[in-house]
Amino acid sequence: MSLALWTPLFSALIAFAMATKVLLRSRKRRPHWLFIMFATNVAVWYLATFLEARTGGGLLSRFAGLMAVLLPQTGVRFLRGFSLDAPDQPSSLDRWATRLLVPMLFLVASPWFTQKLTGTIIRAVLLAYVVGLLIAAVSALSTRGRAVASQQERRRARYLVGVGVLATLVTTADLVPFMVNRVIAANLPPIGSILVLAVLYMFSEVIERRRVIDLYELAGRFVVLTALALVLAGIYYRLVDWQVLTDREHRHEGPYFLNAIVASLVILILFDPLRDKMEAQIARFFFGERHDFETSINELRRRLAHALEPDEMGRVLMDGLLRSRRVTAAALYLVDEDRKGLDLLAQLGDTAVLRIDLASLRALVDHVRAHGITVKEHLDRDADDRRELGETRECESLTELSHAMESLNASVVLPLEGDGNDLLGLLTVRDDRVRDAYAGDEFPILKGLAAQVAIVVENTRLYARIKERDRLAALGEMAAGLAHEIRNPLGAIKGAAQWMESTMPVESDHREFIGIIVEEVGRLDRVVSSFLDYARPYRGNPSLLDVTNVVERTLQLVRNDIPAELVLSHEPGDDLPPVRMDPEHLRQVLLNLIRNAMEAMKATGSIVVRTRARGTFVEVLVQDSGPGIDAAMRPNLFIPFSTTKTQGTGLGLAISQRLMQSAGGRIELRATSDRGTAFALVLPSAASTSASASTPPVRVATEAEAVRVSAHPIG
Repeated sequence: MSLALWTPLFSALIAFAMATKVLLRSRKRRPHWLFIMFATNVAVWYLATFLEARTGGGLLSRFAGLMAVLLPQTGVRFLRGFSLDAPDQPSSLDRWATRLLVPMLFLVASPWFTQKLTGTIIRAVLLAYVVGLLIAAVSALSTRGRAVASQQERRRARYLVGVGVLATLVTTADLVPFMVNRVIAANLPPIGSILVLAVLYMFSEVIERRRVIDLYELAGRFVVLTALALVLAGIYYRLVDWQVLTDREHRHEGPYFLNAIVASLVILILFDPLRDKMEAQIARFFFGERHDFETSINELRRRLAHALEPDEMGRVLMDGLLRSRRVTAAALYLVDEDRKGLDLLAQLGDTAVLRIDLASLRALVDHVRAHGITVKEHLDRDADDRRELGETRECESLTELSHAMESLNASVVLPLEGDGNDLLGLLTVRDDRVRDAYAGDEFPILKGLAAQVAIVVENTRLYARIKERDRLAALGEMAAGLAHEIRNPLGAIKGAAQWMESTMPVESDHREFIGIIVEEVGRLDRVVSSFLDYARPYRGNPSLLDVTNVVERTLQLVRNDIPAELVLSHEPGDDLPPVRMDPEHLRQVLLNLIRNAMEAMKATGSIVVRTRARGTFVEVLVQDSGPGIDAAMRPNLFIPFSTTKTQGTGLGLAISQRLMQSAGGRIELRATSDRGTAFALVLPSAASTSASASTPPVRVATEAEAVRVSAHPIG
């Protein structure tokens, strides 16, 4: 079979297949139709070339010439039709192409076209016409590409210009045999056919995906395999062909089969290290920016693997993104325990939102989780496509998603998902210096980073639970020792002081000091008792209880002790589901919070207790109008012995948190206003507790919460 004869037919069939693939697309924009026109023109020209070679010329020769005349016409319009902010109106190049069309058609249709000498001249003119217009179209594409604002679009333009130059060269190579074979019967094959098809394929992928196909994957692997093939061929030649030539010179038969086995073994041994080395070197040379970005992110992932604290994880993540020199703004958000919002843990730059309501971002979160990544520039392009196709509703949905990303100051949003596909949070990144800062082949790098962050988030939570368990175990052992070593001497001291007080005259000046001893011994005994209460496990007697009823009874106890200047009120909620908890534990927590509020306000102000249902949870909000708490104390609210009171033990809130956790609930610090604060007691309803054996995780106050909340001094 003659390669020169059948190659145009195969090329025509493949070009027709590419045009048909785009034609079958459900939604076609203007660039799609222009590609169909261009690819069909190429396919028909190849087919005409094949049929002309089979029949020997005649009418088919003129038809092949006609298709060659139309090639730059469709090519010019196709190259101008790429987005790149190109106008829809015809350019000066289009007008020149139209003016040259009629004279070229006349030359191809004239009787001179079939004559030997004049036909050669006409074909030379035809070649100059095709090559000149295509080069001009590529030059115009390059000019437009340099003018756009988007870095990704500029990169896309550079690749397309390179592809366009390649297309022009290979088209010229295919037109040479079209000219020469008619003059001297040289039977030159159309050597550029395969390259033309590769160019068409790349163009089809560009308009399908609105970006250059994975150039790193396509060009990088091609270069690697080509270089590897040359190296391995050299090895094979040195070990086999060289031996064959040596044996022929000495006129004896050599161990060719053995040499082939040895060469194959050498290649198999060297294949993997050679391939890895070449991939690294070629990636660094041809794709340096991507290689550096991947290297920095891989180093960041290794550093993240050693982070065990949330704050440490946030610092390492933001520092690594800054070191990559590809990110100017980033934020790490984690879902709160009741899954109602996202709290900011760490940020790069100062434009991140401190807290986000999940309900307001539901559409964006669903889109991110469904696709694994959401890119604002892609949303904007897709919205433009939908608008052009008249799909108004879809366009509005994409525009809303884009606006949601703007509110986060993000150009890329990635989900953080746990083992059970539970949403742990969001990672947002942005490069304010350019648009389309991240290429398509860089998205897997960012996805890998998000997966690593999700693993670290789960590890930090597990580590926090382990630390809490170990801390409580140590406290239990310490508490047992304290009960034995401290309480016995305290009892003796207190008893001796009371005996001395009872035997001392009433008017004695020393009675005051004896009273101080008795009072301080009593306070120290209360500290030891509180410490024991914190360390021992809280089982209690959980039962179904009405939260509103417990709150009312607790407030009745407190109202007898509050001064007239302090207002204590209750705003009960409607249809509260029952919860399962020891009523004495809930009463103890409420009393502690209310008394803390009273001390913070110095017996003047207002305290409001609100109860309400929030999904499957019941919330009791204790809100006061006190002066607030220093920001440095907020992260340590539930840490034992952390207090601002001169007479406080620092165990009140720690014990209250443990009581709530024993019932599957938690205490949260909520924002109120410039003054005052609110503590929320969140308890799962009895129905949700029985439906799920798991309990909500312990809430740990973060620096982000410290910014958005205020509190009062604690005991």
